[in-house]
Amino acid sequence: MGRDVRNGHVKLRGLTYSTSKDGTRHYYLRRKGMPKVPLGKGPIDTPEFLARYSEAAKSNLARARASEGSLSGVVQAFKASTMWSTYSDAYKATMTRHLAAMEEQYGPHPFEPLQSRHIQADLDKLKPHAAADRLKAWRNICALANRRGWHPGDPSSGIRRATIPKTDGHMPWTEEEIAAYREAWPVGGAKRLCFELLYWTSARTVDAVKLSPSMVKGGVLEFTQQKTGCKAYVPWTCSLPAWASAFERDRSFLMQCLPVKVFTYLETSGHIRSRKGLSNAIAQGATKVGIDKTAHGLRKARLIHIAEAGGSAHAIMSWGGHKTMSEAQEYVREADSRRLIMSTHPAKDLVRGSE
Repeated sequence: MGRDVRNGHVKLRGLTYSTSKDGTRHYYLRRKGMPKVPLGKGPIDTPEFLARYSEAAKSNLARARASEGSLSGVVQAFKASTMWSTYSDAYKATMTRHLAAMEEQYGPHPFEPLQSRHIQADLDKLKPHAAADRLKAWRNICALANRRGWHPGDPSSGIRRATIPKTDGHMPWTEEEIAAYREAWPVGGAKRLCFELLYWTSARTVDAVKLSPSMVKGGVLEFTQQKTGCKAYVPWTCSLPAWASAFERDRSFLMQCLPVKVFTYLETSGHIRSRKGLSNAIAQGATKVGIDKTAHGLRKARLIHIAEAGGSAHAIMSWGGHKTMSEAQEYVREADSRRLIMSTHPAKDLVRGSE
């Protein structure tokens, strides 16, 4: 990515570019706190290109001069703040989506008259999960506005998050579905590699795309999870514990798939695979064989298998990188409950109709 490209002796501030595979440069205007504006291909010294650049620069300047008293002004100040820079990429993506929607609907409106009822009216338009994220966005900008004296209080402080209905969330893959996926996507392809790495490590997609050979220490893959900040420890080339001996077949599948001489295991064309790209690869591969499951369902499947194999809550916490023991203990509790009603012998003398 180029930055501040020169046009002859003139430096076009904020002009950047990306290069496609055929060597073509695609230009953008990108300034801090502003959205990236595509400007198309060069050459950059033509009147047509300079006109596009000038128009985009004027538009960005108008946004940059948005009144501090408007909602847009507060949003821009928040995204330029130190607090914003500390957030994870995943959290930023969620907040960016909601802040953009808020700006589109209420951007020019003055911020100071904002009241709780206005925020509640906005939340009432959304489904529970989206409303919960939107409330976080409101709380972020309200706190900033209060600290900087742009609002006398915090109108979001008295609003409670709507109750989110409990669901099973991402359903774990069954053994039959795992076998069907493997049969459809043989070793050697990208979809199989994505599948085996997620299934063995139980990593979330945001972490899986960054896993690399450099993280293997003493035969164990160690990585810090972006969501929780906790470390996960996954057996790699070390001996497996006795309770996990049946997992050796899964690990051998992964080892057959792993590429060599790479920076990250899932990189594509020398670049880190995106989180969305990984999720899509699994979804597309699953859909082809009639499986309606997600990448996160592979994480749950691995943790369930650990519990069913006799792994302790501590083992699940270590492999899955859980933040609290209670999360890991839930897998053990469910596995114990299933064992209580299962016989170790085939069922005999089943009920015979009218007897």
